[in-house]
Amino acid sequence: MFDVALLFIIAFAGGIITIIGFFVILGRRISEPKKALQLRIDNLDFIYIS
Repeated sequence: MFDVALLFIIAFAGGIITIIGFFVILGRRISEPKKALQLRIDNLDFIYIS
């Protein structure tokens, strides 16, 4: 009985880690284009001012 409970706890923890990792990767993919665009805008402002 203890073995089954231990396996269930490990599987549950692994599932939670997987879900958190999925949302972290999704968040990075959403924010990456914004960072690249902001960097390009900053470079354009710098070139325009000088």
